[in-house]
Amino acid sequence: MPETDHRPAPAGADHRVDGARFRHTFRQVPAPVAVVLVARSQLGGTTGITCTSAQSLSAEPPMAVVAVDDKTGLVPLIRDAGRFSINYLAADRAGWARAFSASGTDLAALASVIIPGRSPVPTLATGTTAVLECETADIHRGGDHWIVCASIAHARFQADAEPLLYQAGRYGAFQLRGDPADNASAAPAGA
Repeated sequence: MPETDHRPAPAGADHRVDGARFRHTFRQVPAPVAVVLVARSQLGGTTGITCTSAQSLSAEPPMAVVAVDDKTGLVPLIRDAGRFSINYLAADRAGWARAFSASGTDLAALASVIIPGRSPVPTLATGTTAVLECETADIHRGGDHWIVCASIAHARFQADAEPLLYQAGRYGAFQLRGDPADNASAAPAGA
């Protein structure tokens, strides 16, 4: 297999990318790690996946968006249930991220931390920085993923928990530095 050129393209060069360059590029972008949970109405129980593409979409009305790989088989369950949760993991929960990302993993060991939310929708009881209980609004195809847009029915957060991030194939923590007042004024536009 030919080696991927990781150097920046010269100005004016063709900026189209293949799948390998796309993946290598986005591996360098730190992303929050979340577990998306959905109830299996036909089979009973709960299933979930680890996800690094769950973000806010709109403040008015409150909405979130999550991109789900077609291979996970989760989207038919989300369609059927009409609701799901996005559970942003705390920094000390990399083991949970690995458990939910492994295909065919027995999640029985995690059953004790999955509780009904207020909606009701399955959520993680602990180990999170934020939990969004979502109602499915729309689902679109996007390449090899499904883009699920959702209204946020309920939300909770733990302000003092450090988030788990994923970058360059590794899990890690993010820590605020400096005066919290400086950080608050530096919020990105549209956040």
